[in-house]
Amino acid sequence: MNGTLSEDDIHLFPLLRSLSIVAGLTLPDNIEAYRNRMAQRSDIPLLFDMEQ
Repeated sequence: MNGTLSEDDIHLFPLLRSLSIVAGLTLPDNIEAYRNRMAQRSDIPLLFDMEQ
């Protein structure tokens, strides 16, 4: 979150990505922005099209 990729990012992003499958779940704006930025930087899509 501080602009430098760290081991924390490697652990946190998969968790946040997996939450993108949960329909109706809202995250704080800064967390949503972080998740979107990490998805874009890593070229790993979020799971919104699989929402349940």
